[in-house]
Amino acid sequence: MASNEKPLKGYTVLVTRAPDQAHLFSEKIIAAGGCPVEIPLIATRKTSTDDHIADLLKKLTKDDWIVFTSVNGVRYFLEHLHTLHIPLNDVQNVNVACVGEKTKKAAEREGFLVSFYPKEFRAEALAEKLVKRAQQKSKIVIARGNLARPYLREELFNKGFHCLDFIVYETIPLRNKEDELANKILGKKVDFITFTSTSTVSAFMEMVKKHKLENALQGIVFVCIGPVTRDAFLSYQISCTCLTPAIYTIDGMVEEMCAFIMKGRN
Repeated sequence: MASNEKPLKGYTVLVTRAPDQAHLFSEKIIAAGGCPVEIPLIATRKTSTDDHIADLLKKLTKDDWIVFTSVNGVRYFLEHLHTLHIPLNDVQNVNVACVGEKTKKAAEREGFLVSFYPKEFRAEALAEKLVKRAQQKSKIVIARGNLARPYLREELFNKGFHCLDFIVYETIPLRNKEDELANKILGKKVDFITFTSTSTVSAFMEMVKKHKLENALQGIVFVCIGPVTRDAFLSYQISCTCLTPAIYTIDGMVEEMCAFIMKGRN
């Protein structure tokens, strides 16, 4: 997209992701000419820390692995280390794998040396590579949220690896702006609704059912960050246009919205 192009000018885009992550998405929408409306439907928080995890983390070696499936996974893993009084140096000698480039960059900013990350931002791709790279004797710690798919753990377990499913954060729904969101949908004041996770989809659809908004969704274009989120949304069988970018990032989502608008103008 050329710097002087503003395809989203005149369009309102609903940003539903967690408050601490919404601002960056909004900035990219504004840069493309759009008007973002931030109504977070979810928030994240650190899970309670189990002291028993400390012994395992302290015994990790250079043959073992830590897997981060999201930026939040990195953030809350470090918070657990702080709670357990484990210096970061104690776990920096292990192998690290990440899902997605942003997760990789977040891990590297904290001093981790990332061994690999799949170009495709899905657990399936990471599992395939990890099975080939890790030793059978390796311990694999998967730092993830409570709502993340269990696919990675199940696949590695089925291949004979010893996995620790470390739930480092939990996702909770936010309902304080339900009425505002319902009014915007009923008033046809939203052109695009974006979902960056299956949890945002679930929270949104709970609100839709509560306020009986199914029919009011017609004409709104939905944008899902990737196929897992898209499939979760389509499972509700809403009659609508649903876009998914080829690259599963918020940049890809903005580009997909711009391309959709430009295509309609041609």
